[in-house]
Amino acid sequence: MTIRIREYLPSDCEFILSLVSRFSEFDLPEWREKDEIDGTNRASIKQGLKQLGPESAIFIAEDENSTPAGFIHLQTETDYFRHDKYGYVSDLAVEETFEGQGIGRLLLKTAEDWTRAKGYRLLALYVFSGNSRARDLYERYGFKQEVIKYVKTV
Repeated sequence: MTIRIREYLPSDCEFILSLVSRFSEFDLPEWREKDEIDGTNRASIKQGLKQLGPESAIFIAEDENSTPAGFIHLQTETDYFRHDKYGYVSDLAVEETFEGQGIGRLLLKTAEDWTRAKGYRLLALYVFSGNSRARDLYERYGFKQEVIKYVKTV
């Protein structure tokens, strides 16, 4: 199968929003609700689609039949300690029928290329600790843990 990566088009909006539930398909922390996560992610992605500019980008992975397979949403953030800009993976999702075919890696390579082209030296992302499938992908791709957030219900 041949996968190509292209820039986002407004006609991709429905496809991207159809993948929102992928962000909560793992054992969630007991204090989080699937509906809460999906609703917040849907709103955030909708906002990101409206505010695309030179400091952000969305790329679509599609097969040889132009069937969308996944997407990645990239943003520019500022490092807390060094105050320099870096690439940030806001969202990355692969359609379930395309899982395990290297699409996540291709999208991460696209993120790395975008980050490098911007002149940034870091690419970062957040992932739930319980999302082992995503964590495995990121670690295999060379991402390292930096900060670990602890939460306690009171």
